[in-house]
Amino acid sequence: MPYQPGSAMAAEIREQPTRVRAAFDGARTQLPALAALLGDARSVVFLGRGSSRSASSFGALALQRIAGVPARLGSPAELGWGPSEGALDGSLVVAVSQSGESTEMVAAAEAVLRAGRAMIVVTNTADSTMAGLVPPERLLLCHAGLEQAVPATKSFTTSLACLLSIALSTDSSGFERAVVGIPSAMEEMLALDPAPPLPPEVGGLILVGEGYASAVAEEGAIKFREVLKMLVASLEASDFLHGSITSAQPAVGVVTIAADGIGTGLATKVLVEAQSRGATTFGIGPEPLSADHAGVVPAMPAAWVPFAAIVWLQQMALATGLGRGLDPDRPPGLSKITRIGAVGD
Repeated sequence: MPYQPGSAMAAEIREQPTRVRAAFDGARTQLPALAALLGDARSVVFLGRGSSRSASSFGALALQRIAGVPARLGSPAELGWGPSEGALDGSLVVAVSQSGESTEMVAAAEAVLRAGRAMIVVTNTADSTMAGLVPPERLLLCHAGLEQAVPATKSFTTSLACLLSIALSTDSSGFERAVVGIPSAMEEMLALDPAPPLPPEVGGLILVGEGYASAVAEEGAIKFREVLKMLVASLEASDFLHGSITSAQPAVGVVTIAADGIGTGLATKVLVEAQSRGATTFGIGPEPLSADHAGVVPAMPAAWVPFAAIVWLQQMALATGLGRGLDPDRPPGLSKITRIGAVGD
């Protein structure tokens, strides 16, 4: 059968519930070791780039809200190629890289070990350079399988599963609820009508979210940039309502993502302001939003919403790319592994 543009991305979107379930199952036996690492940590620093950075944003918030552990994002470039003495300040490091081979991430991970800090590696590639840097009990595999499309889909949501497993490592009942509930919610999402494509007149896009939805906005923006070669921004909803709201104009799409009550309230304000300025609006969340085009995720805890909401955005990016004559599987000039030369090379 001849190749069909976007067929790999479409198949990988549908595969996500099975792969997320596998990621949780793989993490189950490591929960005691992960809990011990968290117990010893004063704080946690997440390292990631691209979709792995979006996942890391989710992971940092999950650690704070679920496990009560201070967490933040770090810069792989600054850590790997800059002065790193004292940069980690006794923190546990979680390094997230789907390929495990991106040069910036490898350099940062090696700097962590030179500094004598504890590190967990999250990757989809068991034989990668980064996977080989830590013992098995500190390695979380995504179990996403081979991802043929360049835009990450199942490797992103399985990364979320690994990071949520860390946050739930001291809550076995919460973990088991997630193992059952999240893949089921994703299956429900996939059974609904898919998200619509962007209208042809939309030439720029802004995605906004608050709390857990902020990571979804970041990742959704990456998907649209990769697939459509379009200028796309992501902002926290509360920040967008300040000066950035003026960027909502005709021919601009505004996508709101909500994960909880506060996020829904802010998303509603964003939609009112964006519509008053002539922007085309889209909304996804646990409650119906008054957008031009809206979707509703199944009822679930706020920390689970990113797993379902990102499916809607993945579908929208795929449909828009195909509708505009592009191949979402193979964006020109992109590859699965990013290799950045060290500063000064």
